[in-house]
Parts: sequence; structure tokens; C-alpha cells
Amino acid sequence: MARVTSPVEGFTGDGPQGLRFEDGQAETDNPALIAYFKRKGFGIDDAEPVTPEDPEPPDPREHGTTLVGSALRDAAVDPRPEDFLPPTNAGRANPHGAQVVSPGIHAVSGPGPIVPGPVGRFERTEDGSEVVISDTDEQQRRETTAAEKVFLERRPVPQATAELGDQQLADDAKEPPAGNASQEAWADWVIATRPDLDEAEVRAMKRDELREQYGPRPE
Repeated sequence: MARVTSPVEGFTGDGPQGLRFEDGQAETDNPALIAYFKRKGFGIDDAEPVTPEDPEPPDPREHGTTLVGSALRDAAVDPRPEDFLPPTNAGRANPHGAQVVSPGIHAVSGPGPIVPGPVGRFERTEDGSEVVISDTDEQQRRETTAAEKVFLERRPVPQATAELGDQQLADDAKEPPAGNASQEAWADWVIATRPDLDEAEVRAMKRDELREQYGPRPE
């Protein structure tokens, strides 16, 4: 009876012809199976199994191309300054490797995070309300940051999303409230932007006092 050791450490389950593996090992006296396992790198008796190496994906930059139909340009291989949401490390790393990641458009479905917040930036109108202004540069920055956190830094999606949400809140906190906003809104903004102040004293101040003392000065 030959002892067979799987290249996958600790494997438990059924192998070829239903041979049962427990904790990476099985036994058989079937010569055909033994020969098969030897060819596939399994350990037989005292011989150690051979762990297969992960193949390196082919780099298209090292191979020629044959044009079929209309010519297309791959932004991961041949990036240009005008590309919108280009892949990370485009033109510098193997386009088929793990270091080149395409952020994708906002809220695209897939394994990556959905970037919280608006696609653009908030701007305040004269009446104190807020509108979202499309900002492609800001969108590219946030979508690319999200892709890098998950696919390059290997952060869990919930963690990356939470970090991006916290950053959005921090960015929003930099903008002062409208002049007619509530006292609470003004106090929250002052506390967020002036952590050196005493919170109790700030919350005890009136709205107009907060606005006059800590609000932006007219140009």
C-alpha cells in the first residue's frame, strides 16, 4: 500500500477515482493511480510532493500583434494623458499583472468598493443650499484611490469604503456652513476645523458669534 501526499498541504476531500484524502494524505495500491500521482507531483511514500509554481501571466509587450479589424488602443499598454480613469501603473508594469488595476466608472459593479459620496464636489449657492458640481479630476482621484486600496494594498472592501467615507466627511468639514445654518451646524464645523478649542465653550456660543469669530472673512 503506497502513501500519497497531496501538493496542497492539509487537503481533505476526494481525489481521482474517489480516493479519499485526509489532512493531505491517502493510501492506495492501484498502480495506475500511483503512476498518475507521480506525474502530477504528489509525494509517494517518503518522497516529498512538488508544489507547482504559479505561472507568470504573459506580458503582451513582449509579443507582436496581428491587426484584425479596426485598431484599438489599450490604455494599460499605451496610456495617454487624456485617458479618463486610466489603469494604475499603466505603461510601467505588466498590463496583465497584479499591479495594473482599472478603477472603473463610479458605482460599477464588481469586486472593488463603491466610492461613497457624490461624483464631484459640493458647492454652496447664494441662498445657502448645496449643489454637486461635476469634477472629473476629483472623481478620478477618488476612484483610483479606492482601486489601489483594495487591489494593490489588499485592504478589505468594507475597510477601504469606510476610509473613503471618513475622508469625504473630512473634506466636507473644511467647507463652512451657510450663513443662515443652525448654531449646531456652525459649532460642529468650528470643532472639526479647530480641535484646539474647548468644545463646551464653542457649543455655548451663539451662531452669529461663531460665524463672526471663526467664519471666513469676506474678500
